Amino acid sequence: MNGKLQNLSEIVARANDMLYDKFDDIDTLMGIMDKTLRNQGVKADAITIDCIALDKKIVILLHDDQPDVVSIALGNKEGDIYSSSEYELSQISEALIVGIMEENFIL
Repeated sequence: MNGKLQNLSEIVARANDMLYDKFDDIDTLMGIMDKTLRNQGVKADAITIDCIALDKKIVILLHDDQPDVVSIALGNKEGDIYSSSEYELSQISEALIVGIMEENFIL
């Protein structure tokens, strides 16, 4: 796993813990895709956060051709995307990820 993905996954893991501390009735599952997309020909790594009970998913993408930009897509387990936003990698924090998780999984 490359350094950027490692750092980002640690931020997401801490954010996931923070969400659970706040809302102990919400269960999420975090995944890291550091080879899956590449095996499909996509030059990117991803972190997924699934809320299976709500059939909602957050996909956080790091594209090779935009190494300082993070794309965050909101959708469902089937792969439907409802919205997508881009952030500078330097803007990504636990607070930002918790806010996105709350918006997608709580509200």
